[in-house]
Amino acid sequence: MTEPMKIHPLMLFAAIAFWGWQSEQWFAAAVAAALLCASFYTALHWRQSTATLSRVADFCGVFALLLSVYFYITHGNPQAIILLFMWLPMAFLPLALTHAYSATRRMDARVMFWSLRRDPLARPATFDPWFPYYAAWLIAASAANARSEWFYVGLVALVSWPLVRIRPWSYRVGTWGVAFSVAIGLGYAIHYGLHEAQTWLENAVPEWISGDGSRTDPYRATTDIGHIGKLKESDTIVLRVFPAGAAKEAKPPALLHRASYNTYFGASWLARGTTFANVSSTANDVWPLAPATGVTVRATVHDYTVRPNPVLSLPAGTSTVEALNAVNMQRNALGAVQLVRAPGFFSYVVAYAGEQAFEGPPTAEDTRVPQKEREAFVAVATELGLTPARGDDAVSHVKQFFAQGYRYATFLKDAPLAGSPMVDFLHRSKSGHCEYFATATVLLLRAGGIPARYATGFAVLEKSVLENAWLVRTRHAHAWVRAYVNGAWIDIDTTPPSWSEVEAEGSGGWSKLTDVWSWLQFRASQAWANSDQRKLLIGAFAAVFPFALWLAWRLYRSRRTIKNNPLKQIVTSHLSGNDSEFYRIEQRLTEQGWARRTHETARDWLARLHSEAKMDTAALAEIVELHNRYRFDPVGLDDVRRTQLKEAASGWLAGNAHNTHP
Repeated sequence: MTEPMKIHPLMLFAAIAFWGWQSEQWFAAAVAAALLCASFYTALHWRQSTATLSRVADFCGVFALLLSVYFYITHGNPQAIILLFMWLPMAFLPLALTHAYSATRRMDARVMFWSLRRDPLARPATFDPWFPYYAAWLIAASAANARSEWFYVGLVALVSWPLVRIRPWSYRVGTWGVAFSVAIGLGYAIHYGLHEAQTWLENAVPEWISGDGSRTDPYRATTDIGHIGKLKESDTIVLRVFPAGAAKEAKPPALLHRASYNTYFGASWLARGTTFANVSSTANDVWPLAPATGVTVRATVHDYTVRPNPVLSLPAGTSTVEALNAVNMQRNALGAVQLVRAPGFFSYVVAYAGEQAFEGPPTAEDTRVPQKEREAFVAVATELGLTPARGDDAVSHVKQFFAQGYRYATFLKDAPLAGSPMVDFLHRSKSGHCEYFATATVLLLRAGGIPARYATGFAVLEKSVLENAWLVRTRHAHAWVRAYVNGAWIDIDTTPPSWSEVEAEGSGGWSKLTDVWSWLQFRASQAWANSDQRKLLIGAFAAVFPFALWLAWRLYRSRRTIKNNPLKQIVTSHLSGNDSEFYRIEQRLTEQGWARRTHETARDWLARLHSEAKMDTAALAEIVELHNRYRFDPVGLDDVRRTQLKEAASGWLAGNAHNTHP
């Protein structure tokens, strides 16, 4: 009988080291690898009951649940799911260590599955947990990796290791090698294809479809111009704004800017010809952006991002960002300010003055009108008398133009296939969402020689009396214009004011329930972000310490077993159980013409005997079960079951002495 393959400690060590490399958690990986791999070499093990292992498994399950809650509060989905997969092997490390230093190699399935514990009369099913644990480390490394080619090389090597060991030797080496190489090539193609598909999807899907309002890309914005359908954002709260001062009548900034774009191409706005420059912080996490002009007003913004390196939401005229904890800050000439920091909750105080935005001077790109739209917009600009010299009058004329006959709508009909959707909006439909109004305003101002840019961010419209804060929801995402008038950039919003009421239609009881959950999550995230990390570590230690004491007490009370040459027994042993009486049965059946085939397991062999020889194999099945435990379980059989194996085998041989060939 061929012995099932056992995991080699070097395999386990390599998998844990691979996880440490991908997650950059080298210390945790070193500790886990040292403790687990040492169990293969030490002679001291303990007899652990299924009940003890079940309690340890329950503790690990609760610990994993608490980890998932922590990751969700501090990072949100989908980052919480990724982090949970990355840390899952560490969460179940106590169970792995308890099993590693137990006297048995196999584990009762009831340890891992609560449903199996409900039936005390069920026959226990055992399995070898080492290979599932080996696979768990690889999955955890996959959750942490940066999708480089070296990750795939390491993954192939670690997956190939056990596959090579169980390679069917009946196949030719060349044939098996070619098939294996083809599988590696197809795997890499799928790996690369999924990565490219994800990248394309993230770039191609419009921002509003994300549902969390935080997908602003300072380099690119995709609009919905010319598309059919209903644009409707969700009620998810993405920002909380607290104006300075305790007075209830304190007003927040009307618009929070995230990014501006200077190039219109087709149905998309791009940020072209801009680079990010580092912003240096001063003492107490103060980040200066521009010199303050006029009376400075402050407001606190609470943000929550599920993605790393978020873009800040800033009012026009922001001079400094204060009380912000970040690794680094960058800004570009179009007014976008981006952080280098991990996902999760963060807050900052903005100091702003006036309505003039601190952006770079206009360039030729800020007056460019695409050829497809040039004729129509130049004609309207000429009719309105728009020129750079008229300044404020030009802005007033543009606002009046869009206030007469144009309306806000979330449902759009298809624009004609020929021509420009913006020209169609200007002359025929006169209906659209804020992207239409902002784009048309930019092109109209540019047609009159006034530099203008397409700006995106949020409008601050909703006051929460209970929180005494201004709530910014995903449906408050907005687009407007930044125009260069009288030597300064100013915000211009030509979208009809009714747009917020239209977007709020349909918000009801469900929205109120989600608001309560959002508030609870906000408070928990805020408390966690402001907590002392040392106190958190002390609290975690206090929670784990009683369990560690209980486990140590259980080990002390357990029966210790000294294993001679444990590595040889656990990893490469092939000598124990050679005196099993089952081999006499196997020889008898071979003499009778029912030889066991190469690479046929004992259970498959019995199934063939039952179907082809019409043999009653019930007694044989019990003998095989005892034989497998005697042959492969490091604990072996006690005296009672060893005698049972001898008597059962002798009884079967006596009852089948006169069987003939098939």
